Amino acid sequence: MSIPETVHTVRLVEREGAVGRLRDAVMKVDRENPTPQDIATLRAVLRADPLLGRVLFDLSQVNTDRLIESLAPDSVLVREAISVTVEAMRDDLGYRQAPEMERLLIEHVALCWLRVQKVEGGYTAFLTQREVVIAQADWWERKLTAAHARYVRAVESLARVRRMARPSAVQINVGDQQVNVAGRVVVE
Repeated sequence: MSIPETVHTVRLVEREGAVGRLRDAVMKVDRENPTPQDIATLRAVLRADPLLGRVLFDLSQVNTDRLIESLAPDSVLVREAISVTVEAMRDDLGYRQAPEMERLLIEHVALCWLRVQKVEGGYTAFLTQREVVIAQADWWERKLTAAHARYVRAVESLARVRRMARPSAVQINVGDQQVNVAGRVVVE
């Protein structure tokens, strides 16, 4: 076994131990009127391994799941297809390789995209009715415009954070010569 494999194995064992401690702590607080000590123990376990808390209750994923459920409450097939589509979108945006800040923004882009699709679907269904009331059409139009604006802002935020993370090009003029440098310039 190589050094990285050993380190990885140790981390897995540590994680399994943390999962066991979490399970024990949850059993003590998942009842009516848990003791303050049991709550403190749960808090300590979650703080020792924050990934456990995120895996257990990722609010972004909870919101995405709720929205997907509302899009297709009666069809497991449609819900799963939408889930796979959202996951593919996240992957296409580089979710797995992205730093944490970008991951949060990628999740937000996907959630906003789902909201636009939901509003667009509702608006389309409304417009296919026989009688369209102008006031209601105006309401749907404003709702769609707001959802789309939120989506565009989410995409722009992701692009802005990515642009800030990239090294910028620098132009240096020395005498009659111009030198363009890409990457970080370190002055010693």
